[in-house]
Amino acid sequence: MTDDIMQQRRAILKGAISASTLALVAASGLLLPRQLLAHWPKNAFNAETVEDALLALLGEADIADDAALNFKVGSPPSYAINGASVPIQIQSDLNNIERIAVLVENNPFPLAMSLELTPAVSLPIKSMIKIREDSPVIAIIRAEGKLYKTSRFVEVDIGGCG
Repeated sequence: MTDDIMQQRRAILKGAISASTLALVAASGLLLPRQLLAHWPKNAFNAETVEDALLALLGEADIADDAALNFKVGSPPSYAINGASVPIQIQSDLNNIERIAVLVENNPFPLAMSLELTPAVSLPIKSMIKIREDSPVIAIIRAEGKLYKTSRFVEVDIGGCG
C-alpha cells in the first residue's frame, strides 16, 4: 500500500516539475510557436473599407468572378439570426489555392478572416464570422496568381459587432 502511494507521489511530482519547467521555458521566449507567430497583416485587418483591406492584403490585382468558387453563408444562406456567430463555408475546385479572404462590407473593419493555405489543406473550409448589420459578405481566393471573387448578401436580426 505504501509503495503505491509513493509511486503516485513520484508521478505527480515528476509531472508538476515537467509542466513548470515547460511553462518557464515558454515564458522566457526560448520556445515559440513559430506557426502562430507568422506574418500578421495588421494593416489589412485595421482597414476601414473593403478596398483598403484588399489593397493591404493582396496588393493591386484584377479580380475575376468565377463559378469555380462556391460560397455559403449562414443557414439558410441569406439569413442569420445572430450576427455575432454566422457560419460560413468556402468550397472551390481551384488548384494551388494560396490565400482565402472573407470580408463583410458593412462591418467597422471589413476583413473578417484571412487564411494562407498550404497544399496539404483541402476545402471546404468552415468557420464563424461576425456581421454587424445586413451586408454583402465577400469571399476572395488567390490561386495560381489570380484572384477569384464571389459574394452573398446576408441579413441579420441581431448585429454582432458592438
